[in-house]
Amino acid sequence: MKGKKVAATGIGIGLLLLLSGCGASKKPDDRLTFWTNMGVEAETIQKYADEWGTANGFKVEVIQQSPSVQQFAQAVNSENGPDAVVGIPNDQLADYINAGLAAEVPQGLYQDADFSDAAIQACYADGKRYAAPLSVETTALFYNTDMVSEVPASWEELVENAAQDGGVQFDATSIYYDLGFVRACGGYIFKYENGAYDVSDIGLGNEGAVEAYEFIDSLCNDYQLLSADVTADIARSNFQNGQCAYYIGGPWDIDGFTSAGTPFSIVEMPTFHGQPFVTPVGTQISFVSSKSDSQEQAWDFIMYLIDKGAMELYEVGDRIPAKLSDQADETIQGNEYSKAFIAQINNGEPMPTVSEMGQLWTIHTNNVRSMWMDELSAKEAAENMVAQLKEAVELMDSGK
Repeated sequence: MKGKKVAATGIGIGLLLLLSGCGASKKPDDRLTFWTNMGVEAETIQKYADEWGTANGFKVEVIQQSPSVQQFAQAVNSENGPDAVVGIPNDQLADYINAGLAAEVPQGLYQDADFSDAAIQACYADGKRYAAPLSVETTALFYNTDMVSEVPASWEELVENAAQDGGVQFDATSIYYDLGFVRACGGYIFKYENGAYDVSDIGLGNEGAVEAYEFIDSLCNDYQLLSADVTADIARSNFQNGQCAYYIGGPWDIDGFTSAGTPFSIVEMPTFHGQPFVTPVGTQISFVSSKSDSQEQAWDFIMYLIDKGAMELYEVGDRIPAKLSDQADETIQGNEYSKAFIAQINNGEPMPTVSEMGQLWTIHTNNVRSMWMDELSAKEAAENMVAQLKEAVELMDSGK
């Protein structure tokens, strides 16, 4: 969920379409190939692929790698090319859609209501479904149990307390960590409505967003809790070593803190501005190649894995299932960390599933740093973000 891949330009997408449309070689009708971005879970995915294949008369191969759009566009033309990708971060999906490489989800394959809202939103682009959700993750609030006896209910109170005792750290130059402040005040990145994003409607400079950036500015210049030097890695290290009381992190941090003996617990985010704190929900999604001759079978296996294998993927790799019935399983509900993340997922949303999102990361970071250095006011920084993002989007569009 954190992949920050800049989208292909119009020329690049045109080349991918050309590559993916010529010289295709069919594989035998009884063979399927799946690529997966998942590492420790690849063996488990192969296990379920073997089960499904035996029952349906297919030989299924699962190949673990971190695919790129360019690799995928070329590989689908080969005899052993992929029929689908299983478990790729949802923020990469838009580039495959734009390149014409992702097939639409068949009508009735699954019901949206069976999955977390954020996971379903991550599967839509331009009002159409292109993927099925496998697992979900987000950030939540870690706190040092030796330093904090009770977590404040609001960010306003937490910051006041942390400034006096213990501190709080996270990479506040990144929209990934700042989204909750912006959304709580009525700001947004791109307007989302009816399953589609309007990239011409940017909400990072409205009145609410400016108020959020004023608060973020105060974390540095008033409370002196953060600075541009505090990266996500530094914040993680400081919390692990007991040098700060609070930290925003994800499931990927748990093993490191446990191994280091850090006394910690996890809760869902405090409210901000009287509203729930929206965090980015990363969804591991699966999609089928639009070039595959076995799309129906590929979708059938993807749903088999979701229905039969999601709990084992949780046990192997701590991947919280996207399906609500699995989240209610006693194994998950008995894990206090997982319960906290699930509670936060219910307040989350995906980063926009559009290629234009890739343009925002650096723009956001640079403007927050300029704000912290008193080169820009919060209002100027917010307005600057919008202007620069619009310019970047127009430049992308000009190449199409």
